[in-house]
Parts: sequence; structure tokens; C-alpha cells
Amino acid sequence: MSETFAPRKTAKKPSAVRWKSYGSVQIAWLDREQALREVRQAARSLMARDPRVLAVGLFGSLARGDAGTWSDADVLILLREHPMSRWFDRIPEYLDAFASVTVPVDVFPYTCAEARRLAQPGGFLYHVLGELMHLAGDRQVWQRLGVALQE
Repeated sequence: MSETFAPRKTAKKPSAVRWKSYGSVQIAWLDREQALREVRQAARSLMARDPRVLAVGLFGSLARGDAGTWSDADVLILLREHPMSRWFDRIPEYLDAFASVTVPVDVFPYTCAEARRLAQPGGFLYHVLGELMHLAGDRQVWQRLGVALQE
């Protein structure tokens, strides 16, 4: 006699993007606090399992507080070192750490040496670091890059 098993149903996590219908009108908005909680928790979990990660920060519209329903979370990951020499080759490894977040996430995994170069005037991080919100790890790492953190 063979047994069959139905897959276990799991509760789907509610999205940080909320929808409300009023007849034919639909309104959507971003629950920023939920999105921040999710991203912060994923950042802390990443810190706990990857010793190369020194700090994780958030920049962009979610950090500034002007995110909309179609916004994503831009996550800066600062690494001691990494065997892959090109930062963009590291993206899949670190993107997986944010799979539980219910808003889209873009990750920017840079080593300290790369971040220092990119934080110079004209570099990608030069303006980004001005809006950085600390999520996890060593806060002093950002200060050594010349960042005044948002709270």
C-alpha cells in the first residue's frame, strides 16, 4: 500500500507593499517600517553567517524615506575581502541572503579597498554614502569611510 503526501502549506509572508480596493479603485502604498525590518533582519542574518562581511547599509529611496510602491532596497555590503575579484560576480551570493525580503533588493558587495576608491569624489559611493542607513555590523567601518550615518 503506497502512501501519498500532499505538500505542506505554509503561510505566505505579507508583502511590504499594501493594497486596498475601493470598488474599481485600487490604492497601493509601501509599509516602510516593515520593509526596513525585513532588510535589517536579513542583514543581521548575513552578518551572523559570513565572517567576511564587516557591515551592511541601506541607501536610496528606502533609506531616504521617499520610497514608493515600486521602489527597491539598495543594500551596500562591505567585505573584508573576497576571492572573486569583480564585485558584480559576488551579487548572486549576497542576493540570496535577502530572498526573504518582500520588496525587490539590489546588493552592492564591495571590499573595503573597492569602497575606499568608490567613495572618492566622482566615485559611485561618493553621494550614496551621504544617505547611508546602518543595518548591521561595525558602525565604525562607515565612519572610517567618512560617512555620517542616518538613524
